[in-house]
Amino acid sequence: MTFVRTVLGDIDPAELGVTNAHEHLICKAGEHLASTPEGLLDLELSDVDKSVEELSLFKQSGGQAMLEVSCPEYGRDAAKLAEISRRAGVHVVAATGHIMEGYWRGVLDVGAISDGELHHEMVRDITEGYPEAPGVRAGVIKVGTGREVVHPDEERMLRLASRVQRETGAPITTHTTAGNLPLEQVRIFLDAGASPAHVVIGHQDRRLVWEDHLKVVEAGFRIGYDCISKERYEPDLQRVQFIKRLCQEGYADRIVLGSDIARRSYFTSYGGGPGFTYLLWRFVPWLRQEGVVDDDIHRMLVGNPAQTFAFAPVTAVV
Repeated sequence: MTFVRTVLGDIDPAELGVTNAHEHLICKAGEHLASTPEGLLDLELSDVDKSVEELSLFKQSGGQAMLEVSCPEYGRDAAKLAEISRRAGVHVVAATGHIMEGYWRGVLDVGAISDGELHHEMVRDITEGYPEAPGVRAGVIKVGTGREVVHPDEERMLRLASRVQRETGAPITTHTTAGNLPLEQVRIFLDAGASPAHVVIGHQDRRLVWEDHLKVVEAGFRIGYDCISKERYEPDLQRVQFIKRLCQEGYADRIVLGSDIARRSYFTSYGGGPGFTYLLWRFVPWLRQEGVVDDDIHRMLVGNPAQTFAFAPVTAVV
């Protein structure tokens, strides 16, 4: 029997419900990721009460589940995630893994960690729980790549994630910097034996290149349109058009939606916006208005996450 692993325990995939497939509730960026103290503070989400408030608003808008994909170099705090999930009444799936060189640089020396240690860390987080939060287990592996080339340690992480997936069944979700290099990720995952149906190639709405998106879904992978509302990167209207086109091409079953608004200035609970309600109260009606049918919207928000983030059958044991 398959399952989705949340911070409060395993659930039947049918219980997951309406899902934001890529977000952050508690995080803290490395100092190198901001040019000013104010910018660095904007990238820090540390107030549990405010995260509960924001996640509760997501629930009011119809949300039932969220993938929280912070890794150690980005301030993951599994104990706080469990508290936030319990208080807000929303399923939260937490991550193991490491994002990409540009995030762990100066924070964590992934290059100095052996394959065996990285493998053990991910398997432990998934099967036993996080050392800092006994009883809380990871339900997704997070890995990623840089803007122009795949760093050797990034490729190492993608290959190790594929191995851990084969051994544990855990799903994988990725970071692509500005939406770049999705096909390089596809190539590495296929070569490493990952299960495409349980891998999301993320942030593809940061770089709306139709040919690349089509190749991702044609290869059997899920595609993440998970920067919704962030119009400084791509207009939401074009996101709507790309999603509609993929649905018309018969790939509604390969799309997951999210927002990735990991800034105080984006959280209404910190006095910013548009907040977690934008996805369901503004973007989804826009999809409907532009002709995306309800069955396809339900697939993207409910059916696809339930299938993608359910643990796959184990195909290798070490």
